Amino acid sequence: MIEKGRLTVRQLASLMFLCTIGEQILFFPSMITSYAKQDAWISSLVGVAGGMGVLLIMLAVYNMNPRLNLIEHVFRILGPWIGAIVSVFYIFYFLISSSTFIREMGDFMGTEILKNSPLWAIHLTFIVALAWGLRSGLPNIGRTAEMFLPLVILFLIILTLCLLPKAELENIKPILGQGLLSPFQGFIAVLTYPYCELCIFMMLLPYTERRTHLKRDFLLMGMIGGLMLTLTLSICLLVLGPFLTQHHWFTSFNLSRMINIGNFLQRIEAFMASVWVIAVFFKTVLFFYSFALGLAHLFRLSSYRILILPSSLLILTFSLLVAPNETFYLKVVIPYWIDWDLTCGIFLPLLLLLLHYMKLRLQKQ
Repeated sequence: MIEKGRLTVRQLASLMFLCTIGEQILFFPSMITSYAKQDAWISSLVGVAGGMGVLLIMLAVYNMNPRLNLIEHVFRILGPWIGAIVSVFYIFYFLISSSTFIREMGDFMGTEILKNSPLWAIHLTFIVALAWGLRSGLPNIGRTAEMFLPLVILFLIILTLCLLPKAELENIKPILGQGLLSPFQGFIAVLTYPYCELCIFMMLLPYTERRTHLKRDFLLMGMIGGLMLTLTLSICLLVLGPFLTQHHWFTSFNLSRMINIGNFLQRIEAFMASVWVIAVFFKTVLFFYSFALGLAHLFRLSSYRILILPSSLLILTFSLLVAPNETFYLKVVIPYWIDWDLTCGIFLPLLLLLLHYMKLRLQKQ
């Protein structure tokens, strides 16, 4: 087995929560509102329920053989040739996702925090931290996530409570005023961005301690993460309204600038930015890990650690090339990303399950 480290169930649950909110804590309100307008909160609530179904599919793939990760399942079920093609597809998905998350972080920091810093310098600093974290090993990543989890939850709760006095129910009316099509489109987007991207956990579950409450905690933290995104989205709608929520790309960050309690508690957007950077770090490092581990399985290497440096340089290059500017990313990349996420998070895992049970049936006959 290439990976010798082990995660505890609590560490896996912490990573699940942080990866569910991930980069979505900033982009989620704008993206879902662009589809469902004032009914985005309905799309998000229903999407969380649908997301539990997506997570059950991933658990079913894991339960086919708890000792194998996603790439090993692909090779075992599809054979060496077709399995190699599908594995390359997943590995490329992990690569582009890692690069895109870094690019999103770089665009945010370059436009809101470090306005005079070159984009490549921000990316390089982040990729060095990612490589160092991955070099430390999977158990250390899990322990760090467990340590940062309360801090992230605390900041999100503070954001919500401080903005409640500014909320207005009129901003989410009329409910279902545009029919059911727009909320349904928002529902598909909720399934895609927070939940289908959690397919990376099919690479992590075999390296987690097998406890009876593993499935419960896995689903529970996925649900809590989705509900936290729903809460953030609802606050954005109630305070800003659907139009401003849709057209402010970093909505929750801009919302945090509005906090002012007694001219004392104010200007806390830097704390919100730190929450987002922490969540993006853990989501990106897991995609980075899945990319390096998948390559190690593809080329039958004894360890993925020798791939950390070349993978870092590759991800750094793609993070600069994935989009020429932010407008291109918003208009071109995101609409097609839904199809890619649905394929990797739902369709291919369902195909693996179908072929697995067909093989079992043929063997019994």
